[in-house]
Amino acid sequence: MPNQKNIHQLAEITKNLQDSQAIILTEYAGLTVSEQTQLRAQASETGGAFLVTKNNLMRLALTNKSKDLAKDLDSFLNGPTAVLFSPDAVSAAKIVAKFAEDHDKLKIKSGVMDDKVITISEITTLSKLPSREQLLSSLLAQLQAPAQALVRQLQAPIQNFVYGLEALKAKLSA
Repeated sequence: MPNQKNIHQLAEITKNLQDSQAIILTEYAGLTVSEQTQLRAQASETGGAFLVTKNNLMRLALTNKSKDLAKDLDSFLNGPTAVLFSPDAVSAAKIVAKFAEDHDKLKIKSGVMDDKVITISEITTLSKLPSREQLLSSLLAQLQAPAQALVRQLQAPIQNFVYGLEALKAKLSA
């Protein structure tokens, strides 16, 4: 008979799995409580969640989502496991990679993006991509560039006319 704590934790893991585009499995042994709290705060800033999970409960939640996914991740579900659930794969990879860089006790095991298992090297590559906001701002700049160039071209004859008048005025007053 499962206890209420496990039932509640399984429901929380299942909900986070459904709401997340990406998850990253980590080994957190050796991290202090304050370091874990710091990582949780960074995850929640981007809409994610960092949870210490029981491996059996994580297996059950993964099996409910996809049997293939559960089978692929089974080898990573041993030892102390904490999972970062995130609605955005790039931000999750950035958070975990940066934190693992600063705290050598956090080890990245594997991850899942769009229901496909990703490796540590793929997580590292994702962490080097620009954020969603940076990509949107560069896209906006690219979209605005032609309009700004058109405005400059339309203003150029008027500016040249004014410069000519000023030069003529300076010449006549001298």
